[in-house]
Amino acid sequence: MTAITDAERERRQAAIDTSGWGARFSFVQPHNACLWVYLGLVLSGLWFVVTAVDGTHGAFNEAYTTALVCSGLFCAVFLYFLHRFDRWERTPAALAVTAFLGGGLGATFAIAIIGNGAVMSIYTKAFGQAWATDWQAGLTAPFVEETAKGAIFLLLMGLAPVVIRTVSDGLIVGAYVGLGFQILEDILYAQNSAFAQFGAHQSDAVLGNFVLRAVTGIPSHALYTALFAAGLIYLIGTPAQPRRIVPGVVLVLTPVLIHGIWDSAAALGGQTFAVLVLLADTIFSVAAILVAIRWAGRRERTFMHDIMAPEVTGGTITQAEFDALLGHRKERRAAVKQREKGVSRRREKHVLRAARDLAEDIARGDDAGIEHSRAEIARLRG
Repeated sequence: MTAITDAERERRQAAIDTSGWGARFSFVQPHNACLWVYLGLVLSGLWFVVTAVDGTHGAFNEAYTTALVCSGLFCAVFLYFLHRFDRWERTPAALAVTAFLGGGLGATFAIAIIGNGAVMSIYTKAFGQAWATDWQAGLTAPFVEETAKGAIFLLLMGLAPVVIRTVSDGLIVGAYVGLGFQILEDILYAQNSAFAQFGAHQSDAVLGNFVLRAVTGIPSHALYTALFAAGLIYLIGTPAQPRRIVPGVVLVLTPVLIHGIWDSAAALGGQTFAVLVLLADTIFSVAAILVAIRWAGRRERTFMHDIMAPEVTGGTITQAEFDALLGHRKERRAAVKQREKGVSRRREKHVLRAARDLAEDIARGDDAGIEHSRAEIARLRG
């Protein structure tokens, strides 16, 4: 074991200060104008939902109940994957809830539903009903909805300027905004499907709608907004991420393009090739998010390196485990293979998880948590 040097401590503290890792989020900020704009949008959206449900809840209770159950299950699964994907520094729970509600109520019902209706009515009047039927969705929703969710994300940046600093933060917080939009929009679509059948077979209509949207759900609002928000981080620049115009423009325009192709699949491919258009769009979506994740990881690895390097010097973790924290699956497999004698593969994987917890405790300045994580790593080594 070697003593940690002053230079390592300074680099660690500089990484924490720059990245915002471990920063707390406080929603109540009376002197912050972003709070009041956010509340105005969310309360406006909530009022829209309350008034819409109030006039129909008696006749369509079955549809609303089924929609809420399906949405809740889908949301729980998605939140689990988002939590697992949040690899570097955990998003504060309060910020995640704020993002979800902002996307679900503010972006959906206070901005997008009004904007979509206005633009579509212009298309119908200007180009006729037939053209509007084919193209209005693909030439309206991508622009109105992505900018609506982007506006919510910008408000969140104003509310949490220290927490939201990196492209990875943009991906995660943006995904929470998009997930809220997606869940509330799915409930709206489920309601409309029950309305279309005049209240008959409500559960069947809602379930059919949710199954269809779940099966085709990879190009989703969570993915769109994750890309869009990451692009905004690049375009605006933060203390942790210098402004980079080209990747910012690419990430902002990519979800608009994906969304537009998805909504215009029938017009682009006709009845014969629409499925192929959707398949190609799905593949492009997956490729886009993987590229964004790789771009986001570059800065995060730098911060993780400076925060955890002293733990290698101090003997808490090995060099192979340190490489695994910074690397990809290949490095994680190498760390498991190079584990100390007497340590099982399962225990070594737990060591890597505990090392991530240790990085988070160090960033938060949680002395008790730091000692607990270090002790847990030692215990796992047996």
